Formats: sequence, C-alpha cells, structure tokens
Amino acid sequence: MIVEPAGRDEFLELMRETYGSAMSEAEFDWWFDRNPAGPRILNAARDDDGTPLGVLAMSFARLQNGLAAFAVHAVTTPAARGRGVFSTLELRNEEEAAAAGAAWALGFTNPMAGPILVGKLGWEDVASLRVWARPKRLRRRGEGALRNGSLSSVAARDLPGHHIVRDDAYLHWRYNDSPRRYTQAGDAVVTHAVWHGFSSAVVCESGSSSDLRRAAAAADADLAVALVNEGEERKYLAAGFVPTPRSIRFIGKRLRDDAPPLPHDRSAWTLTLGDVDFF
Repeated sequence: MIVEPAGRDEFLELMRETYGSAMSEAEFDWWFDRNPAGPRILNAARDDDGTPLGVLAMSFARLQNGLAAFAVHAVTTPAARGRGVFSTLELRNEEEAAAAGAAWALGFTNPMAGPILVGKLGWEDVASLRVWARPKRLRRRGEGALRNGSLSSVAARDLPGHHIVRDDAYLHWRYNDSPRRYTQAGDAVVTHAVWHGFSSAVVCESGSSSDLRRAAAAADADLAVALVNEGEERKYLAAGFVPTPRSIRFIGKRLRDDAPPLPHDRSAWTLTLGDVDFF
C-alpha cells in the first residue's frame, strides 16, 4: 500500500465515484486552502498498481487554548475493505497534524468511523451533543431554501469554556468567504440544509431569543435545528426550540504528551452547528 498526499481532483473524483456526489471545487478550495488556522491535510492510499483505496482529510481550528485538527472527510473504496486503509490514513494524518502544532484531534463522528477511531485508534468520547429543534411545518416536505436575507460582517465574540475562537479572521472565512449561503438575524447566523430528511434552518451561530426566532423564520423549512450549550436553554425554549432524540457524537484524542486532557463534560464545551464541516 502506498500512502502519499492527495490532490483536490483525485479526492473529489473518488467521492463522486463512491458516494455519487461531492462538494464543489469552490467549496473545497474555500474549506481546505483558505482556512486561516492552517493548511489542509489530505492523504491518499493506493495499491502498488495505482488503484485508489481511499482518501482522508483533516482541517485545523484554533481553540481558546491551542491548535486542534478536525477529522472531516473520509472516503474508502470497496477494494480497501479489511485492509486497514482507514486506520493507516488516519494515523498518517494525525502525525502530520501533530507535526504542524496541533495538540488534539477532534471530530463529529458517524457510526462508520466512530467505532474505529474510539475502538482501535485511541480516540475517546468527549461529549454527546444533543440537537434541539423548532418545528415549522405540520408535515415534512424535505425541501426548502433560505429566504431573502443578507450576511454582513459577523461580529467577533468571546465564548465561555472550550470553543473554536471566533475572531474576525475565522468568522470572515467561515461565513463571508464561503461559497455556501448564510444569512444573519441579529447575532445569529443561519443556513439551509437537509438534515436527516428534514428541510432545516440550521443555526450556525447563536444570538438572543429574538434573534433565534428570526433565524428560524429565515428559511422555508420543515424545522430549525441548533446545538444548545450550558446556560442557553432558557433562550432557546423561549424561541420555540425543544430537545430532540438526535445527538452528535463528539470525540477527540491527544496528539502530544504535553497536551492538556480533553474535558468529558458537555457543559465544558461551547459548540455550534457552525463548527461542523457539513453545514
């Protein structure tokens, strides 16, 4: 098995061949090449004859106490099954992330990757992130879009606990520079996406209860969804949000011996749906 850096076109082609779709070239360039926290990590595995086996990616984010690398996109082909391709690529990515200064690897994982990362590669469960929702339609239609709206300069903000730093450089890159469409409702930032089959107004950055009501109304959607942090429950309830059975598995791993341990307490983290790579 040969492991070496992958290019954009190779990665996107493999995503399309395996899953039937992939992010656009513009989205790739934005997410991986213009990230102010650091350069992309993107490695591919191939057979000796050049047959592609898989590609795994990481992207950097600056936390309040140091640099982290998020495991974001992964694709493996049927030819990789049972050969340890995912594990080999993940460990290579972690080595490169540590060499670039990252203290931790973090991820919002899924049922396919989670058991490998936690069960075999030394990752640990950090927190279960409950998703809250506000119903907007009596019946699910699964289609919709953002209504007319605008996105100006998203104001930098200080957040409590462990979090991705919201400085001007990060916020401009994350929202203003993105090929994805976002709109503002006061301090809140919202986008539209299909989430588990529901057309959703996705709250990427929080605000007041009034902002949250406006954010929910900013998209023609089945419902609005958000992550709710310690101390935010009252304003989300006032805006019509309630906890759902759905949660996101948040996992992590120390990449260096001198890295502080990751807190395993949901209340120690301030996280939003804008922190994940798929909204």
